Amino acid sequence: MSNMFGANLEQLDQLQRRFVEENEAVRLLQTRISGTLGSTAWTGPAAERFRSAWSGEFVPALNRLAEALAENASVVANRREAIAVATG
Repeated sequence: MSNMFGANLEQLDQLQRRFVEENEAVRLLQTRISGTLGSTAWTGPAAERFRSAWSGEFVPALNRLAEALAENASVVANRREAIAVATG
């Protein structure tokens, strides 16, 4: 029995676009929060904890998420094209 691979090309197009859109949304979220945090007068232990967590944990995690979305948008686009060529 052979293994079959494939996908719905329209759905792959939608997935690729969603990954691109969400990558942009994650980048914008990080920029907005960083900007607001940087321009907000907030001091004390809670502020220090949050700023430390923001720069040390949250920003790197958001960057990893954005990078994964961008990378997988490319992967999906490439797979979509390969399937289209193979079935075309």
